[in-house]
Amino acid sequence: MRTRRPRPPVAATARRRRGVWAGVVVGVLVLAALVWLTVFSPVLDVRDVQVVGAAPDQVEAVRTAAAIGPGTSLLWLDGDEVAERVRTLPRTASVDVSRDWPGTLVVTVAEREPVLATPAPGGGVVLVDATGFGYRTMPARPEGVPALTLPPGILPSPEDPGTRAAADVVVALPTSLRAEVLEVRANGPYDVGFVLTGGREVRWGADADNERKAAVLAALLTRPGTVYDVSTPDLAVVR
Repeated sequence: MRTRRPRPPVAATARRRRGVWAGVVVGVLVLAALVWLTVFSPVLDVRDVQVVGAAPDQVEAVRTAAAIGPGTSLLWLDGDEVAERVRTLPRTASVDVSRDWPGTLVVTVAEREPVLATPAPGGGVVLVDATGFGYRTMPARPEGVPALTLPPGILPSPEDPGTRAAADVVVALPTSLRAEVLEVRANGPYDVGFVLTGGREVRWGADADNERKAAVLAALLTRPGTVYDVSTPDLAVVR
C-alpha cells in the first residue's frame, strides 16, 4: 500500500505563487526600464563631439562632417558611418571613432602630411601627400616641402604614375637628405630627378630600388660634383 505524500499547506503554496509573480513583475519592470533608458531616454544621447588630432581650423569641419544630429543615441550610433563621412574631408588621412560614456563621441583624426607642392591652376600651390593626392591649396609652398614639376597639363593625382613616383622617391630619402631637396621633376614613373641645395642635380631614373638609390646617393654626395646619377645604382656617376 503506497503512502501518500502530504500536501503542502495552502498558505505556503500561495506564498510561492506570489513570489513567482513578484519576480515576473520585477523582471518586466527592469526590462521596461532598460528599454526606456536605451531607446527613449536622453541619458545616452550624444552631448559633445570631441575632435582629436585635427588642426584648429579643421575642428569645426570635422564636427560638421560627422553630422551628429540632436537626439542621436551614443549607444546605437554607427561609428563606421561617422568615420566614412569624416574621411571625405580632403585633409583627412585616417579616422577613428570611439565612445566616452555617457554622452561624448570622440573623433580622432590623422591629417595628411605634405611631401610635395605643385602650382595650383588658380594660383598658389597644391600640397601633395605620400599617396600622390593633392589635398590642399595654399598661397605659397611651405618651408621644407619640395616643389613638384609635372609635364604641362598634368595635375597631381594618385592615378598619375609620375606623381606617385615623385612622392615615392621623396619618402624614400632620409630625413636629412630630404631637407636639401628643392624641386622634384617627374616626367613619368621612369624619369624622376630632383634639384638639391647648392644647384646640385640628381638623376634618379625609374621609381624602383629607391632605398638602394638613396643609400648610394648619400655616399656620392660626399664627393664634389654638380650632377649625381643613381639611375643605375651599381654604376652611379658623379660629374
